[in-house]
Amino acid sequence: MSDSRPMQSGDDSDAQLDALLIAAGEGVRERLADAIDVDAGRAAIFKASVVVEEVPACGEQDTSHLAWLLPSTGDSLMQWLAVSAPGYLPQQLDKALSTIRTMTVVGRALLPESLRPCWGLATDFLTECRDNLVRLKTGLAHRELTREEALTLQYRVRTGIGQVIGTLRHANRSTQGPDSACVIERLISTSEMILTLLGWTRQGIEQLFADTEQTLQCPTR
Repeated sequence: MSDSRPMQSGDDSDAQLDALLIAAGEGVRERLADAIDVDAGRAAIFKASVVVEEVPACGEQDTSHLAWLLPSTGDSLMQWLAVSAPGYLPQQLDKALSTIRTMTVVGRALLPESLRPCWGLATDFLTECRDNLVRLKTGLAHRELTREEALTLQYRVRTGIGQVIGTLRHANRSTQGPDSACVIERLISTSEMILTLLGWTRQGIEQLFADTEQTLQCPTR
């Protein structure tokens, strides 16, 4: 009868080695997660591609296009107006969410350290707006909101964006340097466009609940 114990010992050694490798891999992943700041990386990439080309110093060249800074590349007023009808409520909410996300990254990338306190407050308002937009979109998609609840969330987002604008205007009064002033003006202009977008979302919500206070027919795409 052959002795199988050496083979078992080898299997145990392989299992121990596998466990060590798995543990080592987990440790590396944890250290990488602690070391890597994803938002900072996005901000650095955005800054490298935008600062020179899209954020000219005031007075050096025409800056009339700066109001449309933050919508994604190739976006335009006509593309915003294309989703202005009440039937485009889901697209309006998506555009508001993506624009708020872009504003957060842009402000972090382009504003100087001296404006961090003001930008930190503006970021808090933007985060709250994003969370309320997510609640609104999810609640409508799953038919979980009444008319009053949906309009309350829309109002909270609108109020939050107004607070962002107020904070940025306060920062603009104390900013130093034309580049920072241009960035803040672009952020304010984009915030004002979001207010227009939120006006359209209110119309869309009103239309959804036109037939009943409780039942809605909301397209999810």
